Amino acid sequence: MNKIIFMTGATSGLGKISAMLAASKGATLVALARNKAKGQKLLEDYKTKFPKGLGRIEIVEGNLSSFESIVSACKQVLSQYLVIDMLVNNAGIMNFERTETQDNIEETLQVNLLSPLLLCHLLFDSLNKSKNAKIIFTSSGLHQGEINFDNLEFVANFTSFEVYRQSKLGVILACRVLSKRLKKHNISIYSQHPGMVRTELGKRAGWISRMIFYLMGKSPEKGSQTLSYLMEEANEKLVSGEYYSDRQVTTTTPQSYDLAIGVKLLDEVDTYIGKYVDPNSPLSEKEA
Repeated sequence: MNKIIFMTGATSGLGKISAMLAASKGATLVALARNKAKGQKLLEDYKTKFPKGLGRIEIVEGNLSSFESIVSACKQVLSQYLVIDMLVNNAGIMNFERTETQDNIEETLQVNLLSPLLLCHLLFDSLNKSKNAKIIFTSSGLHQGEINFDNLEFVANFTSFEVYRQSKLGVILACRVLSKRLKKHNISIYSQHPGMVRTELGKRAGWISRMIFYLMGKSPEKGSQTLSYLMEEANEKLVSGEYYSDRQVTTTTPQSYDLAIGVKLLDEVDTYIGKYVDPNSPLSEKEA
């Protein structure tokens, strides 16, 4: 796997497992890290676990809670790499109280959906130069319900589950719509569900929720299997726009197949990130 991979959520949990595995097989994996200590630990653990790894891991500082930070990180990466073969949007959060970012946006929406889509825009030209690029999003089985366009940031009636499941439904919808827009550019896009995994996702929860994550969750090693599968498998053997679980295409909720809602959602996303992206980007191109 002699590829250049840009990845979020690579410093812990299932993402860390998949990141190290990809690098061990020859990839250059550029990991976006908000926490310097975790970034350094990733490098140390990779060297320890894969002393004969064929590839390498690099760290770039960046915070998904800040659009300016994302723009800065991408500028740094693009100054080093003209071609990026893969973008893995794996990072995600689940807040248990309403929090706003420095961009004055509800944090779950920004971290789980807006910033990953901003990365898609900012890295598009480099992905487009790859012969067979792919984009992977980590979604969740908790994607029930609908997109609450009248209260997208849950200014009223905030609940952690509703905010989280909406962001993950948004990921699936975005992937389905973008698969159509990216087809002529030979870029494939997928979403994946790792299952309930013992990761740091529930670290801000109460002790009961944390106990549930611990007792019922898979190990990060098992939870990483579908992500690693999508990272390694050739696009020709996968279905762009689809949602994968247990390494196979899996049916999702009826709302997640409604492309009209997906288009409306991406239009809303553009109102948040528009100042940072090319207004003529193929990612914003409307279907004929």
